[in-house]
Amino acid sequence: MGQYLLGIDNGSTVSKAALFDLKGKEIAVASCKADTEYPHPGWTERSMEMLWQSTASAIRAVLAKSGIRPEEIAGIGNTGHGNGVYLLDKQGQPLRNGIQSMDSRAAAVLAEWNQRSLHEQVFPFTIQSFWPAQPNALLAWLKQHEPQNYERLGAILMVKDYVKYRLTGEITGDYTDMSATSLMDVRNKCYSRELMALYDLSEAYEALPALKHSSEVVGLVTPATAQETGLAAGTPVVGGMFDVDASAIGAGAVNPNQACLVMGSWSINEVITRDPIVDPGLFMTTLFAEPGLYLTVEGSATSATNLEWFVNQCCGDERAEARQRGISVYDVCNEEVASLAPGSTNIIFHPFLYGSNVQPTARAGFYGVAGWHTRAHLLRALYEGVVFGHLSHIEKLRTAGGQINTARLTGGGSRSAVWSQMFADTIQVPMEVSDGNELGARGAALSAGIGAGIYRNYAEAVQEAVSVVRIHEPNSANTPLYLARYAEYQRLTRIMSEPWEALNKLD
Repeated sequence: MGQYLLGIDNGSTVSKAALFDLKGKEIAVASCKADTEYPHPGWTERSMEMLWQSTASAIRAVLAKSGIRPEEIAGIGNTGHGNGVYLLDKQGQPLRNGIQSMDSRAAAVLAEWNQRSLHEQVFPFTIQSFWPAQPNALLAWLKQHEPQNYERLGAILMVKDYVKYRLTGEITGDYTDMSATSLMDVRNKCYSRELMALYDLSEAYEALPALKHSSEVVGLVTPATAQETGLAAGTPVVGGMFDVDASAIGAGAVNPNQACLVMGSWSINEVITRDPIVDPGLFMTTLFAEPGLYLTVEGSATSATNLEWFVNQCCGDERAEARQRGISVYDVCNEEVASLAPGSTNIIFHPFLYGSNVQPTARAGFYGVAGWHTRAHLLRALYEGVVFGHLSHIEKLRTAGGQINTARLTGGGSRSAVWSQMFADTIQVPMEVSDGNELGARGAALSAGIGAGIYRNYAEAVQEAVSVVRIHEPNSANTPLYLARYAEYQRLTRIMSEPWEALNKLD
């Protein structure tokens, strides 16, 4: 039996490969850029061959870095960004460039669908919102604008399914990723000809890939791929999963009523449930990697990247101090925020630098700044604003019936103890922070461990391979202070609705 597991993670900008031992400890990680092309405004796509080459490079690099023999790898699991679409032709070759999850070319398709109330007709099947980068809208766009490609359509894949295909030669999808595409009847866990007909995509039904469980072995590394990557031919590859599932599992969130909050480029807020949460106001409900459970996700691009921007633009002194002391600039920021007690600033920050869940034209802003305020006050307001952005999503999940007993906090921002404590105090549940950095890749690797017979299920995998390094219990004395500021955050959001629209129209 192999002593290691390989997790592959294909995000929007890099292809990553990470090796773990059977206790979940990261042995080595390597990444390779996978560049995006912007052929027209609103289009984000990339060469599928380039994507595979970047993945193969990352695999070769992680094997070289770790020094292990490829035969010691017990199994391979993979994950990647959800939505977008990666299409094969009827000969199994890339049909065109892969389309990524930030693409907005199909916005006009959605406008037309909304005019004829299509969402109300398909929601009972999909239990999720429409957005332009979903495969349903992209396939409808392809049928309208690239009919010659649409006629040659052979397979509809997600990014990780294409990588899996290059590893094994097998065309498969998995329940987690495909249940997030609006191409599936989520409650009945199957594809639906009726649903495809509602989109006027009946002929694409045959191109939908066979559905597999995330931990099910779907193929073996082929001899040709072994040559390209340095992997051992015959290594088992499992079904893989959507990146939100992989992050939750890598962080150790696998039980009903457990949430996983990701503080990264996006504010991802997900809760695991036994029964599907059905609410048209929510982002999406999907099938979780553990059979029989569901995952409901609320998210927006409103999280820790707001701090990265602020540090780059406004924190020259902090950067200089960090260099002088040999520590991270973010450690200096954490100290400044911690130097001010909760409730010591009445500045409100909207974390909408890169988008919002409020309205498309919403923008970031600091409100209530006065001459006596310091950069520490602005930093504390920014930290609080990011927490409030997450809380607005958590409130929607709770209102729709999601019960949250504990939460795992992940992403770059979770390394900050003062920020993690704010989350606990504001959301009013214990915040558990796990060990490890490459949590998406670890979640994917653990699914391979189940497929290889090392763990019986995700609960056992997490017990064996994920440890909690910090727990932040809510401090009830701080909660009313934060909630009073959250009420003002919400009120300002409502008041700013018209000014944001007006500012958007200024040249």
